[in-house]
Amino acid sequence: MRSMRYRITTLGCRVNHAETRELESVLLARGFVGAAKGAHADLEVIHSCSVTGSAAAKSRQAIRRAARRAQSVDLGGHLDTGLSLDRNDHESLHVTDQARQRRCPPIAPSFSKSPQIIVTGCYGSTNPDEAALLAGGRDHVIQHESDDGTTLAERFALRVDQWLTTQQAPRSLRTPAPASCRQTIRSLPVVTPRPAAGSHVRAELKIQDGCDAHCTFCIIPRIRRTLRSKSIRDAVAEATMLVDLGHREIVLTGIFIGAYGHETALRRKQRRAGTTPLADLLDAVAQVPGLSRLRVSSMEPGDVSEPLLDAMITNQHVVVPHLHLPLQSGSDAVLRCMNRQYRIGDYLEMVDTVNAALTTADGLPPAITTDIICGFPGETVDDFERTVAVALRIGYLHMHVFPYSARRGTAAARWRDRFVPPTVIRSRVRRLIELESDPDNGLSIRYRRRLLGRTVRVIIEQPARPGIMTGRCDHYALLSLETDRPRGAVLTAQVTSVTPDETTACPTDISAPLPILV
Repeated sequence: MRSMRYRITTLGCRVNHAETRELESVLLARGFVGAAKGAHADLEVIHSCSVTGSAAAKSRQAIRRAARRAQSVDLGGHLDTGLSLDRNDHESLHVTDQARQRRCPPIAPSFSKSPQIIVTGCYGSTNPDEAALLAGGRDHVIQHESDDGTTLAERFALRVDQWLTTQQAPRSLRTPAPASCRQTIRSLPVVTPRPAAGSHVRAELKIQDGCDAHCTFCIIPRIRRTLRSKSIRDAVAEATMLVDLGHREIVLTGIFIGAYGHETALRRKQRRAGTTPLADLLDAVAQVPGLSRLRVSSMEPGDVSEPLLDAMITNQHVVVPHLHLPLQSGSDAVLRCMNRQYRIGDYLEMVDTVNAALTTADGLPPAITTDIICGFPGETVDDFERTVAVALRIGYLHMHVFPYSARRGTAAARWRDRFVPPTVIRSRVRRLIELESDPDNGLSIRYRRRLLGRTVRVIIEQPARPGIMTGRCDHYALLSLETDRPRGAVLTAQVTSVTPDETTACPTDISAPLPILV
């Protein structure tokens, strides 16, 4: 009798990928093994996304594919019984915390003829009826929030235990679990990776969840309204385990990183305003032995404080000079309609502060990447031109450019009389993409040219073509190197060539010091 197999399909942001580890830890603790690519899985989990219309469509397609696979098995399709393991590029982890001592007795799951589908993530929360229809019923959908305050991982564990016990979908997810079981996973659990999980150079460490800022274009506060933060002690413990596994780089991620350690994302209401929980966390994780690189994900002007920059400078041997600072729009009028907590003056002042703090002694500024929405309701030609002007002033290494996507349940989706024509939105998206990627004078090549001749630190990530490996330097540029060094190797290299499509570097045997900040 073989163990049950699972497959998790993850769509969306870094937070979703970090949450996949939490869901996977539930399954591994119950004796599941990952299904090989193309093989039968007894349990299909779709960790979905709905932040844009495109993401929602991809989530629906993923659920349909899982349903087709399940149907083919029910109709007598091929059932592979091999035990080769391919976890679909997700990392296997176990839950470990103080509550582990109270874990339910282990269940030894065996083969089930009827594959199960469970939909989690944002699409299951924003479109529960549609997700239920595709997945086979309401009991197959676990929404992110719950009236009883339990977390997604806790309710996922309950759902899996009910299925393993009954071998059929339970009538309701509200069936109370035994007290010992309900303590298995905390809101943001510490997880212990399995040895097979270290094939990825980079690992996301989820330190925060939830948002109540209510930007008018964003659905997240409806489906992740409860704010939670991982303690510094637990974050350090998880980072240590990830490094021990072989991960070279850790990315601190969350729904609203600036709300780490706070009960709200609204800065005017933060009772602990003036404290430095994020800076303290960064400083603590940077001390983890063996960690080569630490990166922080998206932050807004109010999040980038002097203590945070001090922590980045103090730990510059690990914390990299790269920040992702979402702009969304360069127009104050649009930012006001978006209900953002900053205006362009605040944003530009923040960037100037970041540049002053993190520019190297020989003049290399930090890498800044961003998010921009084109065609927000009411966006005029002048509004868009202001966005272009801000992008040119800052000189982003990369811009994630999104066409506005109306999300049902958001304030902006009701402003239909102000919608920008799709053809206009597409033209604005193209213009920003061309602004970045122009082969002669685009923002990307402008920044990458500043790396020419410099010796940089590179972490090898993957092969590009025979004899050529790629890896990112601390300033986030992707480099191509002629080397036989394996994935995860940390080396110094001199940047020798910059073209529109590639930045080339030559590994050097000289142990060059890292760039020194002013």
